[in-house]
Amino acid sequence: MFHEYKDTFYISFNAEDNAYYHASRDCLESAEKLENGTYEIKEKHAKISIVSETAAPGKSSAVLQHTVLENTGEQAFTVNNLSAAYLTGIGCGGTSPWKKHRFVIHYAYSCWQGEAQWRHVFAEDAGLYRTYNHGTQSTFRMQSKSSWSTCQFEPLIMIEDTELNKTWYLQLRCGNGWAIEAGVRGYRDNIEIGVVASDCFEWNNGWSKTLAPGEKQTTCEVVTGVVNGGFEEAAADVTWANRAYMKTRFPAGKIPLCYNDYMNALWALPNRENTIPLIDAAAKAGAEYYVMDAGWYKTRGIGGELLDIGAWEINDELFGEGGLQGIFDYVRSKGMLPGIWLEIESTSAEAPIVKAHPEFVLRRNGHPVGGSRQLLDFRVKGVREYIRGVFDRLYSMGVRYVKNDYNANTGPALDPNGPESVREHAKAFEQFIDDVRLAYPDLVIENCGSGAMRSDMGTLSHFHLQSVSDQEDYFRLPSIVSGTSVCIPPERCGAWTYPYPTAIDFRETFKPSPEFTAKFTDGKNTVYNTVTGLSGFMYLSGRLECADDKNMRLIQNATELYKKYRDNISASIPVFPSGTFDIDNDGVNTYGLIDHGAGLMFLFIWNNGDAAVNDFKLDLSKYAASGILRIDDVYPHLLGYRLTIDSSDHCAVRAMLPSGLSALYAVLKI
Repeated sequence: MFHEYKDTFYISFNAEDNAYYHASRDCLESAEKLENGTYEIKEKHAKISIVSETAAPGKSSAVLQHTVLENTGEQAFTVNNLSAAYLTGIGCGGTSPWKKHRFVIHYAYSCWQGEAQWRHVFAEDAGLYRTYNHGTQSTFRMQSKSSWSTCQFEPLIMIEDTELNKTWYLQLRCGNGWAIEAGVRGYRDNIEIGVVASDCFEWNNGWSKTLAPGEKQTTCEVVTGVVNGGFEEAAADVTWANRAYMKTRFPAGKIPLCYNDYMNALWALPNRENTIPLIDAAAKAGAEYYVMDAGWYKTRGIGGELLDIGAWEINDELFGEGGLQGIFDYVRSKGMLPGIWLEIESTSAEAPIVKAHPEFVLRRNGHPVGGSRQLLDFRVKGVREYIRGVFDRLYSMGVRYVKNDYNANTGPALDPNGPESVREHAKAFEQFIDDVRLAYPDLVIENCGSGAMRSDMGTLSHFHLQSVSDQEDYFRLPSIVSGTSVCIPPERCGAWTYPYPTAIDFRETFKPSPEFTAKFTDGKNTVYNTVTGLSGFMYLSGRLECADDKNMRLIQNATELYKKYRDNISASIPVFPSGTFDIDNDGVNTYGLIDHGAGLMFLFIWNNGDAAVNDFKLDLSKYAASGILRIDDVYPHLLGYRLTIDSSDHCAVRAMLPSGLSALYAVLKI
């Protein structure tokens, strides 16, 4: 029997807990049960409620929960740690309470341009191992850097018990500071693993809160669950849970196809001359939205695009007759909807709104957070009204897509209330986004989050999609997109697809030319990019106006496949036939999406090696429910690319790809 973990909690008061290990006295043993999920801690005159609900019946075993602490006494007390979730009993049962290499910890590092890099390590290699009769103070700990919630780790951990074939998981939904810690509970042979997670955690940025009589403290939400199986089974459960708890649906009921002019394209230097050809090319490629990124507003020029934000004054001079409105009208004339880039939380210190209202910016110790680039305080009504006016103006011009960026961090504490104020500001911002969505239900709002530095599911649940990275090298992107799909549903993962890429180093000098177009004649770059795009929310970019007829047809073939199967992507779970892979992995890497309801597997194969792949065999028997595979679609249809079912093993495929940075996509009936 497993421990019941859903109603356990970890809490400490008044600096009394100075033992930094997972002691059992801070759980249910110290509380009296009042009703399901509610307990009384009599000696502290406190009541703690664990509020939970199950997700997606039949699809997921997950529980969404948060914790509420109430001071029921007559004296104030200070709470130092308050768990949003505390999983206990991991490792109970089996032939041995603890043996080497029984437990595997699955977690993901994340950094700018290197997001969601999964690691799978034995508990001992993560610092968790049995000692004797002292509580071990060794723990495995992950935490955020304040409001950049995913800039160091993804807030998701899985603990796999290989003996019992069970995996526990926990994912924080928290757009501010958080911490997850796994540790060993108990002594001698009576030991187990416990995992505590919260945003109300003293060990995270020094958080604490004094509650007066009658006051309450509420944690962020957490998704927890336990599945039969390992990493892939847990990833599937997380995916279904995250789908169930999304607050948004796409306006047309389908994930759209977007073109954005930033990445490896205009690099925030739009004007009429370079924008019109891209609009034409995006429409020809099959895009449904054309999104103009940074640089559309008045700035001081190169290098100042992100320092002159906050005023959001349109620079009509860039766009000739008709100004920016004329560009939007042209986008609509091509059958697409216009979109725009914003960074609504950031502002220049010189922006008129800051000059007029210095109280509108976040402060720490009385000083504005940031230097020339500051952050607006969404707890202030005037800030919300001002930014709402920006949305209203752009919407009235026809904008139906907003890409919201976030290139700054609040830091660990704000005025007033210290670390608690970071939580307050995050909640106020999320409420603002909810209000905009309610007012404009046909507006798609993307969470860029500084290239996914704030891409936790708590934040993302208020948006429609997440840009998974700012990674410019297309051959490094498959690792990021596939890794992110474990943390975020695949259809919400905005995957850059940028054929004909131009580096940011040449953004001022680049001019389309026959010589540039000739570099990509063989189509390999186009195919590699579009295969990656097919693995999530396809997000076109690159200098598509330079595409020759052959490559434009390849792009069109890919976008047609995307539209054909996008409903399936929204019903699929991620799988890793040859395991997760790193950002710089050479050789052949694979990834898959499975829609069990339709009996389809979408297979992605990337060759990052120098040599051609002449006969790569991939065993898919784990996924072939029917015991036999059938090929429904393959992309591309070019010399040097081939995928067949193995003649002697009908649950395996064989692939051939050209040398160096090539890719292949297949739809398989399973």
